This record gives sequence, structure tokens and C-alpha cells, in this order.
Amino acid sequence: MALLLLASGVLSLLWMHQQALALQRQQTLRAVAMGLADDLAERMQLNAPHSADYAKTWGTSALGTGKPPDCIAQPCLRTELAQWDMRQLQQTLQSQLPDGDAAVFTLTDAPGWWGIVLAWRDDRMTYRTDSASGTPACPDNKSCWRLFFRPAV
Repeated sequence: MALLLLASGVLSLLWMHQQALALQRQQTLRAVAMGLADDLAERMQLNAPHSADYAKTWGTSALGTGKPPDCIAQPCLRTELAQWDMRQLQQTLQSQLPDGDAAVFTLTDAPGWWGIVLAWRDDRMTYRTDSASGTPACPDNKSCWRLFFRPAV
């Protein structure tokens, strides 16, 4: 009887540890998403006259086809800078968030304001966003992080 009680206690501890690790992983992914959203918002603020060039919907790739501009090796026009920024975002999403995706959109109820929402694979759907201000719905089996901001013009 004592052995059965001990075994159930150990299994309970292992289950709680596994749950804690899963939550820690989601917190880490959320922190990565927050950093990526902040980075893109800063890039958009620095290139505010071309904010519209950053618009992106779920599932569309910013990698595109053809030779991309290299804004490190040579100066870029502002439209090329926006393409380069979005390419950098896409590459970072693929490397740092599982099934990472992003949507960049104008807010429907606040002229001049933009939103960035990032999604990553999460069967538990730990973090969800609503559809406030025209936010695209968070895809199924994913968690999302959203940021609203106003690029300086």
C-alpha cells in the first residue's frame, strides 16, 4: 500500500514538472514574439512614410522571389528597406518560432495606427487575441501576440 502511495506521489510530481516545463516554453515563445513585434514596430517607425509597404496577411511569405535588396551592403530606397525588413522578419519567424507567422495591418477604428500580430504553433492555444480594431483572427492551434502602435510621420 505504501509503495502504491509513493508511486502515485512521484507520478504526480512528474506530471506537475512536465506542466511547468510546457508553460515555461510558452512563456519563452511569447517573449520572443514580443521582441519580434517590437523590432518590426521600430523598423516601421523609422520608415514611417512607407508603412503601407509592411502590410502582410497570415500565410503570405515576405521572402518573395528574385534577388532581394541587401540594405547592409549598400544603401536602399525606402521601399527596398521595407522589403528587406519584412524579409528579415520572415527569416527570424522561421528560425525562432515554431510555425511562426505574422500579420501586419492598419487598425480599422484608429486612422494612422497599425497592428502587428505574431502566431506560433501551440496545441493548447495558451495566448489568444480577439478581433479588436480589425485584428485578424488567431489561427487554430496557435497562440498569438498583438501590438498596436502609431508610426511617426
